[in-house]
Amino acid sequence: MQIDDLDRKILQHLRDDGRVSYVALASKFNVSEGTIRKRVRKLEENKILQIVGVTDPFKVGLDTVAFIWLKVERSKLETVINELKTIDDIRYLVITTGSYDIVAMAVLPNRERLIQLLNKQLGQIPGVQSTETSIVLEIHKQIYHWSPFDQALKPGGEADAES
Repeated sequence: MQIDDLDRKILQHLRDDGRVSYVALASKFNVSEGTIRKRVRKLEENKILQIVGVTDPFKVGLDTVAFIWLKVERSKLETVINELKTIDDIRYLVITTGSYDIVAMAVLPNRERLIQLLNKQLGQIPGVQSTETSIVLEIHKQIYHWSPFDQALKPGGEADAES
């Protein structure tokens, strides 16, 4: 999907306020509400945009947040990823470079559930060679927009003179 100037403007505004109304966006950009609605739906369908409410897991009763680094047999990387994607407690999953092949973030109700995840689930996936786990003690910053995003949303993906 090609992103045009209107899409970029919509993304920038929704990034700052995901609850802004389509009517407000339409008025700001001098287009119809239907145009905004269709554009947002298209961005969502193409997995460019996902509008969600973000919570602090500790404040909603989830006691354990852990980053899990996994070393995986190269020939089984895709199979391992597909298995990890089915585990509800895993909220973030990426392939990385460096000492580990995969990094997963798990959000769980307690340490006992973390032990079950590590021993009974991850430990049983063929191809997982080893894991290393770090438990998050406090969250001090959690954001979902960043400066390079602003630059990427500009036509041609280049920063302008104001950046």
